[in-house]
Amino acid sequence: YAFDCEDITIQVKGDKSKSIVLDKCRRVNVVFNSCISSCEIVNSSKIQCQTTGLCPTFSIDKTVGCLVYLSEESAKNTSFVTSQSSEMNVSYPTKDGTQKELPIPEQFMHKISDDANGGLTSEVSELYH
Repeated sequence: YAFDCEDITIQVKGDKSKSIVLDKCRRVNVVFNSCISSCEIVNSSKIQCQTTGLCPTFSIDKTVGCLVYLSEESAKNTSFVTSQSSEMNVSYPTKDGTQKELPIPEQFMHKISDDANGGLTSEVSELYH
């Protein structure tokens, strides 16, 4: 757990961590091998986070500017949960060995569905297609 850090790089030693949390951090880089549950970034800005092993979930909440670097192993298995955040990107290795960077959508289009159950459908904004 790192709270209120600024302009630092954190390297987490060891093969596995239970979880990693960055709270109220600015211009912080964090590098870790594997995480059993999740890496959470909350109330932060200008964060760079890298896993060299496996991290099943990244949770990004109330954060402006976040770049997540995934290992080849994580690229196939990681999910992202985001809320009230902007300027988020993910970078991962492709099969040909190059890095690919993609934006994590922050804008969605919602519609009332016409089916018998009613409800709401949500889709990523056309800006990301």
